Amino acid sequence: MQLSVNDELIQSEHNLLGDLIETVVPREQRVAVAVNQQIVPRSQWSKHVLKDNDRIDIFESIAGG
Repeated sequence: MQLSVNDELIQSEHNLLGDLIETVVPREQRVAVAVNQQIVPRSQWSKHVLKDNDRIDIFESIAGG
Protein backbone atom coordinates (compact mmCIF):
# COMPACT_ATOMS: atom_id res chain seq x y z
CA MET A 1 0.00 0.00 0.00
CA GLN A 2 1.12 3.56 -0.56
CA LEU A 3 1.51 5.83 2.47
CA SER A 4 2.77 9.33 3.05
CA VAL A 5 5.18 9.42 5.99
CA ASN A 6 6.28 12.94 6.90
CA ASP A 7 5.38 14.04 3.36
CA GLU A 8 7.43 11.27 1.72
CA LEU A 9 5.55 8.66 -0.31
CA ILE A 10 6.51 5.11 0.58
CA GLN A 11 5.32 1.62 -0.27
CA SER A 12 4.60 -0.47 2.80
CA GLU A 13 3.35 -3.96 3.49
CA HIS A 14 2.56 -3.09 7.12
CA ASN A 15 -1.15 -3.00 7.91
CA LEU A 16 -0.75 -1.84 11.51
CA LEU A 17 0.61 1.52 12.58
CA GLY A 18 2.78 -0.06 15.29
CA ASP A 19 4.56 -2.28 12.78
CA LEU A 20 5.25 0.67 10.50
CA ILE A 21 6.59 2.81 13.36
CA GLU A 22 8.98 0.01 14.40
CA THR A 23 10.53 0.06 10.92
CA VAL A 24 10.92 3.84 10.51
CA VAL A 25 11.72 5.07 14.04
CA PRO A 26 14.68 3.95 16.16
CA ARG A 27 13.39 2.06 19.21
CA GLU A 28 14.88 4.50 21.74
CA GLN A 29 13.42 7.58 20.06
CA ARG A 30 10.25 9.00 21.63
CA VAL A 31 7.68 10.14 19.11
CA ALA A 32 4.06 11.18 18.71
CA VAL A 33 2.12 10.03 15.67
CA ALA A 34 -0.83 11.42 13.74
CA VAL A 35 -2.70 9.58 11.00
CA ASN A 36 -4.66 11.83 8.67
CA GLN A 37 -4.14 14.72 11.11
CA GLN A 38 -5.55 12.79 14.09
CA ILE A 39 -3.20 11.93 16.97
CA VAL A 40 -3.12 8.19 17.64
CA PRO A 41 -2.27 7.36 21.28
CA ARG A 42 0.74 5.05 21.68
CA SER A 43 -1.54 2.49 23.34
CA GLN A 44 -3.48 2.20 20.05
CA TRP A 45 -0.53 1.89 17.64
CA SER A 46 -0.60 -1.91 17.63
CA LYS A 47 -4.35 -1.90 16.86
CA HIS A 48 -4.61 0.99 14.40
CA VAL A 49 -5.18 -0.39 10.88
CA LEU A 50 -3.60 1.62 8.07
CA LYS A 51 -5.33 2.20 4.76
CA ASP A 52 -3.92 2.94 1.32
CA ASN A 53 -2.98 6.64 0.97
CA ASP A 54 -3.02 7.36 4.72
CA ARG A 55 -0.92 10.33 5.77
CA ILE A 56 1.31 9.59 8.76
CA ASP A 57 3.09 12.41 10.57
CA ILE A 58 5.76 11.47 13.09
CA PHE A 59 6.85 14.08 15.61
CA GLU A 60 9.89 13.84 17.87
CA SER A 61 9.25 14.42 21.54
CA ILE A 62 11.55 17.13 22.83
CA ALA A 63 12.12 17.68 26.54
CA GLY A 64 12.53 21.20 27.73
CA GLY A 65 11.17 23.89 29.89
